[in-house]
Amino acid sequence: MPVLTTETRLSEKEAKGIMEYARKYRADYGIIQRYVWHVIVGQKGVIDQPKLNTEIQRKFSVSKRTANSVIYDMRGRYKALKELKRTERTLYKNKILHLKQQAEKIAAAVNKLKKDAAANKLDEKQLEKYRKLKKKLYYRHQRIQKFKDRLAQLKKNIANGHYSLGFGGKKTFDSQYRLEENGYRSHEGWYNDYRRKRDRNIFYLGSKDEAEGNQMFQLRPNAEGSYDIQIRIDGKYVSDDKYVYGKCRFKYLDDELRESLRNRDRPVSYRIKIRGTKIYLQAVVTLDMSKRPIVTSMVHGAIGLDFNDGHIDLAETDGKGNLVAMDRYRLKYHGTGGRAANEMRQVTAEIGKYALSKGKSIVKEELSFARKKSQTEKGSGKRYNRMLHTLDYSRYEDDIRNMAVRNGIDLIEVNPAYTSQIAKTKYCPIRKIPVHNGAAYVIARKGQGYKDKAV
Repeated sequence: MPVLTTETRLSEKEAKGIMEYARKYRADYGIIQRYVWHVIVGQKGVIDQPKLNTEIQRKFSVSKRTANSVIYDMRGRYKALKELKRTERTLYKNKILHLKQQAEKIAAAVNKLKKDAAANKLDEKQLEKYRKLKKKLYYRHQRIQKFKDRLAQLKKNIANGHYSLGFGGKKTFDSQYRLEENGYRSHEGWYNDYRRKRDRNIFYLGSKDEAEGNQMFQLRPNAEGSYDIQIRIDGKYVSDDKYVYGKCRFKYLDDELRESLRNRDRPVSYRIKIRGTKIYLQAVVTLDMSKRPIVTSMVHGAIGLDFNDGHIDLAETDGKGNLVAMDRYRLKYHGTGGRAANEMRQVTAEIGKYALSKGKSIVKEELSFARKKSQTEKGSGKRYNRMLHTLDYSRYEDDIRNMAVRNGIDLIEVNPAYTSQIAKTKYCPIRKIPVHNGAAYVIARKGQGYKDKAV
């Protein structure tokens, strides 16, 4: 069953007690997180979960469910980081190969001028060119060695299962070495800011065997159209008051969330996220797809999507794989702000409406496209490495899948290898279309089963 995530901002008016508890408990939860992370890294991701759970309960005086939540969360991060480092390894290899190809070309040009330079047969302009090429070749070899050193260290880390995770962010951590430059008056001021950014997540893992899908955190729809929240207090904060209470509303995926809570046969997980002075609640919803049949097909064509930094390009085909329409959706906002999240949600909703109006399935690049595309398209390593790390891409992945599931749109993922190359050489010159729309067109055709080759 597909899992979707919805988010809402908590308010002091409706959830004051919960927000106060989250601000206190965040630091304690963060300590447990970091402890579990170091255990997992130390054991290369292979742990005895029952034993670790018992150890956490005893060491931090928390419930079994809290211990399970932290272990689940940290194991997920470990697996994600492990996959990311493998992708980085491929990107480094491709970067080194590309730099070596450049160095060979420069070396050939240097060798061509070398004999004449030794015999003083070069004029001033040719001699200047020769010197610049030698300098360029030197720096190219320097870059190759730099990436080789990084690759060697990365391979060592992968072999040892050692992965570093900066809970507060590397940029914030490094700012302690340049306090004034980063706007801090003292190291204490920096540390307080670092702690706020480090300890900002509290996760409550759901289970279908527990009441309302979650023993520690329960959400109940009420007659007012909002939800009643009940959180079981844990750790050193346990007292005569076993729970804290509050209310909230969800605008996005509200119907799906209510349905999931009414069924009471599926797990519901929650995450409290603290961003500055604002506190948000995320609910992870499991949908029953038997009630959401697929309403699109590729009988009459497909909708191909190509995600890029700052825009999503669309190409529509007919049943025979011919291009019938194309469009571009601009992404003005970036980062963690609400405007960026809303914009991505609106754009993916528009794409969904278009697909539904045409009755056509959506074809997109598969999640691991960064590795595969960088292997085949020269010089793209830096771009795809940046996109792999960017929040915009993960947000696009989540929102496009959420939208497809909610609307019953069939979402097909294909290997995007050579898509831009094929578009540039085969379709863009003839059809006079932009390369990104061309790539979306090739992706759509791949989803339909057509096999294109670069000219």
